[in-house]
Order: sequence, then structure tokens, then C-alpha cells
Amino acid sequence: MSKLYDPDRPGMAALLGAYQAPHALYDQARARDGVAFDAAGNCWLVTDHRAVRSILEDRRFTSDLRFASGGRARPARQSFIQDAVEKQIIFSDGADHHGAQRVILQESSRKMQELAGWIRELATGLLQPLPARGELDLVTDFALPYALRTVCRVFGIPADDSGLLAELARWSNTHADLTSGYLNIHIKEIAQLGDYFRQIVAARRASPSDDLVSAFLEAGTFADDEHLVINCMGAFAAGRVTTQKLIGDGVPMLFPEWGAWREMVAANPGASRRLAEELLRVVTPTRYLGRHATEDVDLSGEWGPGHLIRAGQRVILFLEAANRDPARFPDPHELKWERQPNPHLAFGHGPHRCPGASIARAEIQIALETLLATFETLGPNPSAPPVWDPNPNLGGHRSYPCLCS
Repeated sequence: MSKLYDPDRPGMAALLGAYQAPHALYDQARARDGVAFDAAGNCWLVTDHRAVRSILEDRRFTSDLRFASGGRARPARQSFIQDAVEKQIIFSDGADHHGAQRVILQESSRKMQELAGWIRELATGLLQPLPARGELDLVTDFALPYALRTVCRVFGIPADDSGLLAELARWSNTHADLTSGYLNIHIKEIAQLGDYFRQIVAARRASPSDDLVSAFLEAGTFADDEHLVINCMGAFAAGRVTTQKLIGDGVPMLFPEWGAWREMVAANPGASRRLAEELLRVVTPTRYLGRHATEDVDLSGEWGPGHLIRAGQRVILFLEAANRDPARFPDPHELKWERQPNPHLAFGHGPHRCPGASIARAEIQIALETLLATFETLGPNPSAPPVWDPNPNLGGHRSYPCLCS
């Protein structure tokens, strides 16, 4: 166990419950012990930047969910819903994981120039009619369709069927919820997303195209088509939900000084790139990641007596807390576009670092540039408050009504 029991140190339940405004609790937890065992939650809570980064690159900690049961094998018979979570590469440390990471990185690098131009056209097209209307919903009118159509482009999915897009948004929401540990009642939508990607995989096998699914098939990344389907589902959901959250939660931070941000970005080429990085740090779309110790890991030499993590114990790494650790980021709660260096962990770190980070960065930077160039004024609609998604890990603003000109 960690240091002596401390009734004032926030536990997992408190941190999950405060997902709309958790940073005072993070500060309190970190000040008392940045690596602490939560007896009620039966897990270790890590809120210190140095510790989070170290554990993410430490091979003694795994994302493989089999270690949740001490490494015991799962029953042979499983449901597709269970497979749709456990067989994703994010919960694997083997050859499938490394191969899939490599394919995504290669495809991202190869297509970035083409994608950047297309993404800018998409952002401009979505925003152009809105100033004359005088109002918009930042999420449903922009962040959601922007992120959804971009990930559809990556997967070679046509974006001209509004009914299909709405279904893909719902299905991938449910899948992202379950993957992040939040049970969405519309669980059947995961099977529907699986059925859709089976059609996509079959179509690409018959007639390859210039998209990520075809790249996976050409590389022979996965042992069978079902593994490919499951990992396409995961990459599709992750690629949409996290970008949508960053825009929906990050852009409102600019509202109080919208005019000044407009002038700054217009006058400083490259400022939007740094601003995007700072918003990634401050918002951190994925709040936390889970790992399990594959063997006893004694951190007492670094963190003091009582920091022995036993084999099989779960470790919750709060990326969101690490990204506002004052020991690593001066004035951590302030948005400073010029912050350099900015070693945030919004995309993770180590072997499981997000392979789609380059596309996400381009999406966020282009979104900021286009929003700031399009609207002279943009701010909350006082007669329609924002609505939060209840997922305590990935959930951000589900809706954010705004007034604009």
C-alpha cells in the first residue's frame, strides 16, 4: 500500500464524479501523494506528470486486460461486445499492436498534405453560412460533423448520406463509451457498428482503395477479418470522439478574449500550432488510461515507503492531472499559447502513444484558424446553457449553443 491512510486525499469515486471540474481535486491529490493507492477503488491513482510518463514507458505495466484477472485466460466463448473491447490494439502489447501502429503512422505521414487541404475546405464549408445566421451550436454544427467527416475520409467512407453519418456518430459514441469504461445503455449499437465495418472490409478486400482499411489489408496486419473489423471500429471511434471533445471543450476557453485571439493568430504565423498544443494540454480529451502491473513493481525508492504495486493491480493514470502538474508546467491552469517546451501527455506516451496524433493535430490547428478567421465575435448563448456528456472519461460538451457574427 502507499502512505498512511489519508481521509482528505480524493479517491477514484470523487475524481470520476467531478469530471466537469476536477482540477482542484487533482491538485489536492497530487499535493498529498502523486502515486497513491485508493482502497475503496482497489486501484492506484497517479496524478504526477513524471510518474505518469514513467509508467507509460515501463514495460512492467500493460494495457492487456487479461491482467485484470491476474493473467488468467478468458473463457473460450465470448460475446462480440466483449471482443469489440478486448481485441482492440489499445488493449494489446503484441505484434498486432505494433503492426497496426506502424500502418497508421505510415498512412498518416503519406496522406497528410492531401488531408490538410481537404480538412481546411471542410472547415470552411461548415462555417461559412453561420455568421449570417447569428447563432450556432459549436458541437453539433461544427465539432461533430468536422471530426466525423474527417475520420470518414481516412476510412474511405462516403460522407454524402446524412442518415448514415448520424448512425455512425451514435454507434461510435456507444463504442467509445464502452471502451473507456462507461456503459452506454444502447449497447446493441456496437453490433451495428461491427456489421457496418464488416461490409467495408469485404468491399475493400474485393476492390482495394486508397484508405486505411485497404492499407491494413495490404500489410496483413491482423490475423483475420474479425480482428480487422474490431480495430477499425476502435480507430474510427477514437479518431472522432477525441477531436470533437477537444474542439467542444477547448474553443470556449477562447471566448472571453475572442478578439485578442483573432488578432494574435492573424499576426503570428505558427501561433495556431502552439495554441493547439496548449489546448491539448489544458483540455486533454482522454482524462485517464488504465494499466496493470505484470509483476511486483516497487516505486518506494522514488516515492517513499509504501509504494509497492503488486502484480495484477490496476493503475489509473490521470493524463488530465499530469498535464496540469505545477512541477512540470508553470502556471498550469493558465492558457499560454507561447508555452515552450510543452511536453503534454494528451496523446499518451511510450509504446501506446496515439498513432493518429499528426492528423488530430492538423484537425485542431485548422479548426482554430478557421473559427478565428470566420467569426468576428463568438461566445456562449446566455439563453441556452451547454449540455455535458455523462461519460466521466471521454465526455465533454455534447452541445454548446453560441451567438456569433
